Amino acid sequence: MVNGKMLYLVRHAQAEPGRPGMEDAHRVLSREGREDTVLAGRGLRRLGVRLELFLVSPLRRAQETARLLAGSLSARIEEHAPLAPGRGAEEILQSLSGYSSLTSVALVGHEPDLGRLASLLLSGDARHMPLPFQPGQVAAIEVESIPPRAPGLLRWFIPQRALVLIGS
Repeated sequence: MVNGKMLYLVRHAQAEPGRPGMEDAHRVLSREGREDTVLAGRGLRRLGVRLELFLVSPLRRAQETARLLAGSLSARIEEHAPLAPGRGAEEILQSLSGYSSLTSVALVGHEPDLGRLASLLLSGDARHMPLPFQPGQVAAIEVESIPPRAPGLLRWFIPQRALVLIGS
């Protein structure tokens, strides 16, 4: 890669199950999800992750995940509507045009959108090889530019459980 810019794709951590009458957007992280995310943030710091910005879905569980990770990574957080569930990978990619000066950005969102975005970033096609993100899982993808104009390189794809062990 020429410029070595990094995009980190982060699925929100484990959330409480929905309750009757509760809007999906208001679901919060479970106690275990919160605890694991704090340790995962420490794990990411120990792996040498340096972030300038978290772009985050407007849903509460993604917002909580970003806030807890930011505690260890000291990056600013910005709500980013294109990361809401059901938006297309191409739309998310196009929405990054205002961030071309940054070198390291984390996108905190949901499945299956993040898996499709990873496929688009790595192969040029959102349907070709979607990555199966579990709650709290993180992918590090090196790209030439933000937004990327060519396929990137998957540096690692780590489950939250492994990040918790690294951060403990």
